[in-house]
Amino acid sequence: MSFREKKAWVTALALVAVFLPFYWLMMNAYHQPQPDYSYLGNLVLAALATFLVLEIVLVMAARLLSPEDAAVPLDEREQLFAFRAARIAYVSLIVFIVLTTFPMIHMEGRNWGWGMVFLGAIIGSEILRATALIVQYRRDY
Repeated sequence: MSFREKKAWVTALALVAVFLPFYWLMMNAYHQPQPDYSYLGNLVLAALATFLVLEIVLVMAARLLSPEDAAVPLDEREQLFAFRAARIAYVSLIVFIVLTTFPMIHMEGRNWGWGMVFLGAIIGSEILRATALIVQYRRDY
């Protein structure tokens, strides 16, 4: 497995590992009669900090496990993989945002909750980007 594939695995797994519990905690804390917005803000900061630390530590571990592979510059095949994955992710992001905006316009809801749905759309497209990279590395085309 190449270093860049390991990096894509790290990103996908770190996003899932951090933001699934984050959304569970956020949903439970937000759907209260009087939600504590400072707690919600601290929860966001904690999730972002946890993701950053996890990503950095795991990428550094992957770099230590294969130092010669990490130093190799991108070749044309890997650039093509990255472009394809980005295209899939950005198209999915547009679809997720449109699908989120429609119920937001036609249903009642607080701004914070809908903001979390938009954040979920962004995180979902990033997970899809990393997954598309992994699939391309596995298929090797």
